[in-house]
Amino acid sequence: MKPVERDLLILLHEDRYNEQQIQSAVKQISDMLSIIETMDYVVSVTEVVDCNKTRVSNKRSVLLKAFARKTPKPFEFIVHKN
Repeated sequence: MKPVERDLLILLHEDRYNEQQIQSAVKQISDMLSIIETMDYVVSVTEVVDCNKTRVSNKRSVLLKAFARKTPKPFEFIVHKN
């Protein structure tokens, strides 16, 4: 996987942290975001609720179709499992 260049805004309280602690925190946040931004992770934490067909699905193909639509279908919802 190629490294992602991103801008992170980190707010620190006063001057409590040295440069090494800041770099460590930025690396941890970047690693976390790299895991969370994958489609496998999105599929594992969301599901499609289709009220028209009274169906709930967490299949990857159904989720990909729902995400790919330019206009959402009526009474079809993408729900986070949390």
